[in-house]
Amino acid sequence: MSEVRSIDSPDQTRHFPLLVVLCAGMFMAILDVNVITIAIVSIQSEFHASVSAITWAVDAYNLTLAGFMLCAGMLADRYGARCLWIVGVTVFSGASLACGLSGSIEQLIVLRLLQGAGAAMFIPASFSLMPVIWPDSVVRQRAIGLFGGIVAIAAAAGPILGGFLVSYFSWRSVFLINIPIGLCAIVAAYWLLPAVDGHRDQKGDLAGQCLGFATLAGISFILIQLPVLGWRDGLMQAIAVISLSTGAGFITVERYCASPAIPAILFRHSRFNVANLTGLLVNACYFGGIYVLSLLLQQRLSYSPLQTGMALLPLAVCLMAGNLLAGRMMVRLGVKKQMVAGLLLSACGYLGMLCLQQRITPIVIISMALLAGGTAFVVPPMTVTVLRSAPLSMTGTASAIHTTLRQIGSLLGIALASLAFTLLNSPLLLLMPLYALIHILLALTLWRLTWIDD
Repeated sequence: MSEVRSIDSPDQTRHFPLLVVLCAGMFMAILDVNVITIAIVSIQSEFHASVSAITWAVDAYNLTLAGFMLCAGMLADRYGARCLWIVGVTVFSGASLACGLSGSIEQLIVLRLLQGAGAAMFIPASFSLMPVIWPDSVVRQRAIGLFGGIVAIAAAAGPILGGFLVSYFSWRSVFLINIPIGLCAIVAAYWLLPAVDGHRDQKGDLAGQCLGFATLAGISFILIQLPVLGWRDGLMQAIAVISLSTGAGFITVERYCASPAIPAILFRHSRFNVANLTGLLVNACYFGGIYVLSLLLQQRLSYSPLQTGMALLPLAVCLMAGNLLAGRMMVRLGVKKQMVAGLLLSACGYLGMLCLQQRITPIVIISMALLAGGTAFVVPPMTVTVLRSAPLSMTGTASAIHTTLRQIGSLLGIALASLAFTLLNSPLLLLMPLYALIHILLALTLWRLTWIDD
């Protein structure tokens, strides 16, 4: 199979507009992961929902985003990244409108599932387009750093924008804000994004996709519903058995399928494996931490949505600044050193969050800065590592696997944080040291792996 794609190559003057178009999609996708964490208490109040119900409203998006990402990566390679990007943004924007108009928590959960499916289409397509737009690896590395920085603005804007919108309008506005962004992105993409020929000879893996999604959904159900139903409940036990069965089935199918959703050839690269493991665990810690902090500030410390957004401002600012610097720093430090440094900074930040009691103190602010800045330093090297390790014809699939594992981390991290919040009076005492330990172990592992070359 040829790895060369025929494209309508954009000239250099169009590269920045192309980056803006790609970032518009990612902006919405990442914004919806973060902005809803500020709105959850308002949603809970309007619909009289339980903690498990609002956790589903948050994690339903992550579930389909993670569950359909691999399929979308394959579709991007098969039918062309440009086409899938436009379709995905259209689905996402329509679901956002419906979320803003939903009349019950059940409707919102279902629509969040659809919203996540739309995001799953255009995220891997964005990464698949990058090697086409920026063939030179050095230029592409800088573009990825800038891409991560602009995307970090969405992550940074989430708490502040969410607090403002919920306080002065309603929680519905956090979804409706996606509509104008989505419409502009679709029009711009139609005119600017390069046409990419897909590889139609690639076959799908429907059985693997279904088994993988069922396993992920089952694990999520167990973690979220455990405080409500308990281990002795017959439904919980049945779901556990089904999840084990579908998980074993997924592994078997992927091993023997002619066209697996997760090609084994990609996992022959040690750097690819390490980048994926790091992405999964870092996302689990970061998004689990944000979720439990939002609940603690609003439900136990009586912060308003706007006050909560302002309290999380150090996280937002340092995440954005760290991503903007990460691309340039990576050229000087290299992939390995930057990832290790970022992980150790984050570990210090998580330990410092133990000082959070009844109010935000200077120590907590510094800890937030270290936590977010360290996380931001880790993300671009992971993305670069994944793209370097994959052949051009499989960049969509490779980036989809990486993004899928990161989203699985977010999904499971939020579910575990919700479980800790429900069962413990002081969830930070358990979660923050655990998160710090995970980051230290990852840093030590990376430091010992001398084969990671830059």
